[in-house]
Amino acid sequence: MILIKHPKNWGLDAEIVRRLTQKALLTRGYKSDTEVSLLFVGRKRAKELNMSYRQKDYIPQVLGFPLSMDRDVDGVIRLGDIVICTQKLRYEIEFQKSDMETVLYEWLLHGVDNLLKG
Repeated sequence: MILIKHPKNWGLDAEIVRRLTQKALLTRGYKSDTEVSLLFVGRKRAKELNMSYRQKDYIPQVLGFPLSMDRDVDGVIRLGDIVICTQKLRYEIEFQKSDMETVLYEWLLHGVDNLLKG
């Protein structure tokens, strides 16, 4: 299960985000019995979270907040939360002269990896 929270003007297609997240989870060996929450935020909120939780004073691209790699009593693995800064995502797409799906997939893989380091 993939839970997505985003501002109204985030500019992404939720179905593409779900598909890419599922692909990232499968790449790391996790199937449909895994839950991940995605939160898309602006620069200010991303920096606040980075400062609060990591004591780093910059705007991150991706943050991961691990929950568990163990299966709950209902059989679901709840890996945690991935936070992505939408403005940094747009900038990176432009800077790399790449497409959104390629960059977002790389960032989702990075986010999943952060959750697995937990």
